[in-house]
Amino acid sequence: MIRQKLYLREERDFGQKFNAVFTFVQTNLKPFLKVIGLTVGPLALVGGFFFGLFYTKVFGMIRTNLTHTDIGGTATNFMGWGAEMILSYIVLILASLWMMIAVYAFMAEYDSGNENITIEAVWKRGKSKILPAIGFMLLIVTAMIIFVALFAFLAGDFLAGGNSGWIVAFSVLLVFGAIFYVMIPLSLVLPDMIIGNSSVFKGIGRSFELIRGKWWSTFGLFMVMSFISYVATIIFAIPLYIALIINIFMQTSAADTLTVIGSCIVFLGSILMTTLPALAIGFQYFNLVERKEGPGLLKKIDLLGKQVETANEEDF
Repeated sequence: MIRQKLYLREERDFGQKFNAVFTFVQTNLKPFLKVIGLTVGPLALVGGFFFGLFYTKVFGMIRTNLTHTDIGGTATNFMGWGAEMILSYIVLILASLWMMIAVYAFMAEYDSGNENITIEAVWKRGKSKILPAIGFMLLIVTAMIIFVALFAFLAGDFLAGGNSGWIVAFSVLLVFGAIFYVMIPLSLVLPDMIIGNSSVFKGIGRSFELIRGKWWSTFGLFMVMSFISYVATIIFAIPLYIALIINIFMQTSAADTLTVIGSCIVFLGSILMTTLPALAIGFQYFNLVERKEGPGLLKKIDLLGKQVETANEEDF
């Protein structure tokens, strides 16, 4: 059973949000790991399996090159193995997307007072948001591709006309700076879709409204949590590093198996650790909603009023 030890709808400063993430994980460790591990874990393992296969073939190619000089054949083989790498990244992207949906669905269940958060409860809340979330992701990717392609065309036109290269360089910084700036408010769209039950486009508009004046604090919290997540993921990568070293010097099925296992561990660990920045963004979402709209305060006032009314009735 989960005891409601942490009130999510509160205004918090940077340190309080940082501490709230780890308090939340500690309070809900068993059900949280169960939900993430059993729903996202299988996808992460599949992605790790494909990436491990890609690694083993790459190192097999390296060993072959030590004794052969068939560069054309090596290039052909490498292009053939690319499918496994692409598959691994597609699975990883889908796993990461469901991980974020599961995290915010879990937080929504917790906020609603559910003391027994199960996989079924998270799935029920999050399943209707899978297709909209995929649509949101494709929308962002498409917009970025169009934006970068348009910029590349303009840059090529500038250079073909003999214009100064520094103008192009400045434009590059401007374009990618704008993309970087926009990605921070867009990180609040999924929490708003799942916790706030909004549509994609409503969530986009609301996210920019919520983050007004709080871009830097959101950016800072996300970067700190992402750094912690990255450092922790390195620990999960140690078995893979060991397996890769073995694979360089030993061409055996055991070495290949160790590489695949190590890759699966990295993918699974990466997904688990990425829940930290996702949770941080979730707490920032609750913080910003509370600052802008105050639903948590209104709820507390309503509960206080009911308690006073009940006490007055008991007096009579």
